[in-house]
Amino acid sequence: MTAYPDLKLYIGGAWRETSDSLPVLNPADESVIGALPVAARADLDDALSAARDGFRVWSRMSPRARGEIMLKAAALMRARIDEIAHAITLEHGKPFAQAQLEVIRGCEFFEWDAAEGQRTYGRVIPSEPGIKYVVIHQPIGMVAAFSPWNFPMSQPSRKIAGALAAGCSIILKAAEETPAGALHIARALHDAGLPPGVFNLVFGVPAEISSYLIPQEQTRLIAFTGST
Repeated sequence: MTAYPDLKLYIGGAWRETSDSLPVLNPADESVIGALPVAARADLDDALSAARDGFRVWSRMSPRARGEIMLKAAALMRARIDEIAHAITLEHGKPFAQAQLEVIRGCEFFEWDAAEGQRTYGRVIPSEPGIKYVVIHQPIGMVAAFSPWNFPMSQPSRKIAGALAAGCSIILKAAEETPAGALHIARALHDAGLPPGVFNLVFGVPAEISSYLIPQEQTRLIAFTGST
C-alpha cells in the first residue's frame, strides 16, 4: 500500500507549503500520519485572487469543454481508487472496501454533473405580442465551500463538481481531520488540465477561514456541510 500523501495547499494551479501545521491522526491508534498545512491570511488572499482570475476563464468555456475536463478527472480518480481509499482508511478509520465505495461515489458526482452542466437550459416565458421574455442561466461567481470529516471524498466532490459544472470557481476548506480525499481531487483536476485558479484547496482553523472567506464581496455562494 502507498504511504499517506504529503499534504499541501492548492492555490492558483500550484501546490503550496506553509510554515504552520496541525497533526493528522490515525483514529485507530492516534499516531501521527501527516502534517496539515495551515493557511495564513496571505494564502487566503491569494486563493481569492486566483479564484477571481479562474472564474473569468472558466465561466467563458463551453459546458462541453468544462465537462470533458471533469470527466477526465473522474477517470483519473477511478484509476487511483486504491491509493485514495487507503489514505481515507488511514485518516478516517472506515474499512477499506467502504473507502473504495466512497471514491466511486465521488467520481459519480463529477460524471453526473459534467453531463448536467450541458443541460442548463434557459426558457422563453409567454408574453404579450411584441415582447419576448427569455431566461438565461449564468454562473453566479465564486463559491466558498466547507466539507466535513465523515465523508472525506464524496462530500467535497458533491460541492466541487456542482460548482465546476455550473461554470463557477471555488475555494474549498476541507476537514482538517480527513484532508486526503480533497487533496486527491485537487491532484486529479490538476492532472486533467483544469485552468489555474478555478479550484483552490485550503486547510486550517475552520473559524478563522470561514470568518474571512464568507463575508468577502466576491463570495457569491456558500456550500456548507457540518454543525455548530
